[in-house]
Parts: sequence; C-alpha cells; structure tokens
Amino acid sequence: MKILHTADWHLGQTFMQKSRKDEHQLFINWLLATCKQEQIDVLIVAGDIFDVSNPSVEAMDMYHHFLLEAYKLNIEVVIVGGNHDSASRLNTTQSILNQLNIHVVGGEKNALSKIIPLKNKNTSEVEVVLVAVPYLRDGEIREISAQESNLEANEKFPFAVKKHYDDLLQEAKNQYPNQLIITTGHLYVTGSALSGNEKDLHSIGTLGQISSACFNEDYAYVALGHIHKPQIIKHPSETIVKYAGSPIPLSFSERDDLKEVTILEINEQKFTPTIIQIPQSRALIRIKGTENQIIEKLNSLSNNENKTLNNWVEIIITEKVNFRTFNENIREICALKNVEILKGSTDLPKEIFHNVREEFIAEMDNNPLDNIEKIFEIKCQKGGLNEENINELKPLLHFVINHLNQ
Repeated sequence: MKILHTADWHLGQTFMQKSRKDEHQLFINWLLATCKQEQIDVLIVAGDIFDVSNPSVEAMDMYHHFLLEAYKLNIEVVIVGGNHDSASRLNTTQSILNQLNIHVVGGEKNALSKIIPLKNKNTSEVEVVLVAVPYLRDGEIREISAQESNLEANEKFPFAVKKHYDDLLQEAKNQYPNQLIITTGHLYVTGSALSGNEKDLHSIGTLGQISSACFNEDYAYVALGHIHKPQIIKHPSETIVKYAGSPIPLSFSERDDLKEVTILEINEQKFTPTIIQIPQSRALIRIKGTENQIIEKLNSLSNNENKTLNNWVEIIITEKVNFRTFNENIREICALKNVEILKGSTDLPKEIFHNVREEFIAEMDNNPLDNIEKIFEIKCQKGGLNEENINELKPLLHFVINHLNQ
C-alpha cells in the first residue's frame, strides 16, 4: 500500500487581487499524474482544501474535478476539514462521495472523527487503519465553563485534544487489533518552523498550540496540515509527525520554502516516507535594496524560460527615490523578464525622518496648518520620495491649495 499525504491547498485563493487558479490547476494535474506514476492507493488531504469557508464555484469545480479523476485512478481519498474550510459545506456531499470511495470528515460537533480501515486492493484485507481528525475547536471537544478565564482555556485545551486522540486510538485498536494506525490533524504543534506571515498568525496567545507528545506513540504516522512549511516534528518516540505544507507559496514569506508531497510505504510494520518535490509554475521573488541594487537584481533575473507562468515580485526600497523615473525603468525590465511586480514598499532608516511633532512642538506659536508644504515634504520623505520627486509634485500641491482657497 502506498499513501500520499498533502494539505493546505487553499483552492480559490486571491493573492494581491491575483487569482491562483492556473497554479492550482497545474498542481492538481501534476498530483494526479504523480499518483498514477507512483501507483498511489490512498491520498490524504489534511485540511484547508479551500481558502475561504464559502469558496467560489470555480474552486468547487476544481475540487470536484480532482475527486472524479482520483476515482478514475482507483485512489481512495480522505478529506479532512481545516480552519479555513466550512465543515457543513464539506459534509454536504459526504454521503454521495462515500460511494466513490472518498471519505470526507469536515468537522462539527459530534462528527469530529472517522475511523477508516484502508484495505489492500488485491486481498481486500485491512493493511492500515486511519483515524481521520479534522480541525478541532475548543468548544467542540470539551465543555467550557462560563467562568473560565483565557489562561484556564489555554491549559485545558491541549489535554482535551490529547484525550480526543487517545480515545480514538483505543477505539481503533478495539476494532482492528494489531494493525498499523495513522491519524490526521490540522493544528499548530509547538516548535514548528513558520514562514514569515505565519509567525504573526501563531504568536498571539498559546491557545491551539499542541505538543507533539499529544499523539500517542502507537500512532505510526501523523499527517498534519495547517503550517505551510513542510517539515517533520520531533516526537518522544518513533512516531513520524509530518506537516505536508502547502503545494504552492501562498505569500512572499513562503517564497523560499520547498514544496513537496510525502509518500508512505509499509516496511516491516513501519512506514518509510519518501519526499517528492512539487514543480512550481511560477516563482515568488522578494528584492530589497537601493534603487540601483533593485534594478541590478531585476536585470539579473532569468527570462522565466523554465516557468509556465510569469513570476511575481515584491520590491522593498531602502532609500528615497524618484518614483516616476524608477517606475519607468523597472517597467521596461519587467516586460523583458516576464515578471510582474505585485507589491512595493519602503524600509528607510528611521533616523532620516523628521517627525511632525518634532517640527511643530505643542504649546508653541507655530500651528502645523500654517505650513502645509512642510508637512507635505515630511510625508513624502516617509513615503520614500527623494527631493527631485518631491519638487515635481509641489506644483500639484500648490494647485490644490489654491483651489481650496478660492
């Protein structure tokens, strides 16, 4: 039996007002081809199939297309809900999809797991037992007291999660003795390596942070979703705790993450994992530096010959520039290199700024509104404009002021 583990597809994502439809479709095409080539028996998607709880018709069509093609390949598919998914929406087609050998465990109270015996296609004997667990919310797995503080919730939630997994493990053992047991999860395990924007997501409070020891050593493999950076998490025993990661970079902070799927094979009553890298149809690139450094780095980019789609670039400028001429210069380069700049920002040394309050000290006879041009200069400097650029804009400022004074 060969099992493929993936997660965090986020179908329907819009990034900087740009659709990811083409990237997701290319990934799904690659995944189906890989499953056929590797003769995959079971495919697990560990949550966040969709980017939002109410996905577009386009995203739903892509999801259903994948499931139909997987059925044609005789692949048993297990879908568990993530925090971005609507449990009720996933569960709506549960009974129909079950007829196609597709198991959907969306979540919701009283439906937070499913024990699935995975059978050998040739012998019809159970080879592996899968305990499918979706994203768990605090109020769904334990009773919460009205007098309970946030601190108490932080302490009780991990124990409730562990009990949930332990109870399911015992139930699976009772139903299928002496079988390899694996499980799924969509949660944040303490110590996980995060990509940039995920650090903000998971650093506020500790509710939802679970120790890897929460998973009993009798689980042979834990197929995780939620963290977009693929990685194996340290466990006290030989249990393999693995984040699949997202199949495409979902933000510029994920630009350097290698994207992959994990294939599991049984070897002497243990799992042997194999990693397969996911080819990327476009690169997300961050370029930071002075005007000359950015232009030099843009010029050094390849012409995108190995990518199906044009690359997306984020620019961070570390000095004041004339944005009119700067934008004209980089526009020509981007056209030649087949790249598109989606985001631009400045990261200027703080010591170069003049603060409005420093210029116009309170309780002194100098009202800031008496010198709008000075405030305009300060704001332009903070925006990264150099003196030449500011002087080019001043006639427009004067025009507006005169118009208002008429």
